[in-house]
Amino acid sequence: MAIFSSLAYNWQHCVNHVGIPLFFWRRPTWSVRQMPDQSGKVVLITGGNSGTGYATALALYNAGANVTIACRSLDRAREAVDDIKKNGERSIWGIRYNSRAPEAENKVGTVDVLELDLADLGSVQRAAEEYKTRVKKLDLLYLNAGIMGTPEGQWTKQGYTLQFGTMVLAHQRFATHLMPILLSPRPEPARIVTLASFAHNLAPTGGIDYLSLIRHPDDVPNPDGSLKRGKNEQERWAEYGQSKWGNIALARYLAATYDPKELIAVAVHPGSLSTNLSNHIGAFAWLMSKAQWALSPLHFSPSDGALNQIWAGTLPFPEALELDGKYVTPFNHVLEPRGDLVGEEGKKKAVELWEWCDEQGKKFQ
Repeated sequence: MAIFSSLAYNWQHCVNHVGIPLFFWRRPTWSVRQMPDQSGKVVLITGGNSGTGYATALALYNAGANVTIACRSLDRAREAVDDIKKNGERSIWGIRYNSRAPEAENKVGTVDVLELDLADLGSVQRAAEEYKTRVKKLDLLYLNAGIMGTPEGQWTKQGYTLQFGTMVLAHQRFATHLMPILLSPRPEPARIVTLASFAHNLAPTGGIDYLSLIRHPDDVPNPDGSLKRGKNEQERWAEYGQSKWGNIALARYLAATYDPKELIAVAVHPGSLSTNLSNHIGAFAWLMSKAQWALSPLHFSPSDGALNQIWAGTLPFPEALELDGKYVTPFNHVLEPRGDLVGEEGKKKAVELWEWCDEQGKKFQ
């Protein structure tokens, strides 16, 4: 009986967090048609050229927002902008261009691009400084860009593990550089939405193994040029887990530090998705590319996966105050993350992470 109870609890826990679409009770109950008018809102989305980032950019553009998508490749960013303007909905099946009603055409906002390489802290600072010359206020920042399960032995330009360096350290530095325009006076608080995951449960005990994040002097590729796991580096899935743990901790830190009438921070988990995140996962990536039609019932589309972050970013004020510092799972469900992110322990660990990121970032300013 004890074994059955444990299995039942963990199964329900997984379904609550992951939201596999085969389970009817985890279908979306909210759609972008319920989103309030976003005319005049200024929105910046990292990784807005694909996946949930693209779907978020499309929805907010159609609602009247002034959207900027920030990504490494300007060519891919400009292609995404063209598709957004044509109302192109992307999925595993390709892209479908939907016509807009005349009144909808008159409602759309603007969309442009910003060059940002999250694997290079120099690029992060340059992008933030450039963006601050374009706008005087930023209403909504999506720290959306991500990678998943990249092989061990890959590092950012400054020598941090690729997953954590990209998804946590670079995003923390980007948000820090943008804080003046996030905190500029306005009628309603700005928002930051970080992309988390149920996979934060894969993080090492205590959350983050800081020693594992920095390349050791002995960490060099094999003689044949192939990648080699770093001396202190975590296994790739533990690395992904501590990166997503870090995304939740960033939101928790911001919520604990800033008055929610100035800034609201939310961590969201999009669910199990069909996106290009699995490109690095060897045989699984190959299987996904060959059998998307068979596996699609187990995954949400990028448009469905984006609903959580769109909802969190546009929920009317003051209702949105209830989301400050929370972890939101599919769909629109606030749940507690892992225990070491909760309570006083969680606050201390969030401060530790933020201060570590500050310390690392200042080395390269």
